[in-house]
Amino acid sequence: MITKSVHHSHRIKAVVYALVRRFEFSLTLPACDVTWSNIPAIRKTYIKGCEEKGPHMPLRIKPYVEA
Repeated sequence: MITKSVHHSHRIKAVVYALVRRFEFSLTLPACDVTWSNIPAIRKTYIKGCEEKGPHMPLRIKPYVEA
């Protein structure tokens, strides 16, 4: 028997999947300018030279258009 919370979790995953695949994601700067935190359990991205500003992920998000 599937509990309510498990069923709800699958529903949320389905909605996220449907939304994410409708967009294209790309970096707004070269990948070599992005670095990761040293904490293995928590992956945070930083822009090299701007670490004092806190974690950032410079993404460009566009609607996906089928060719």
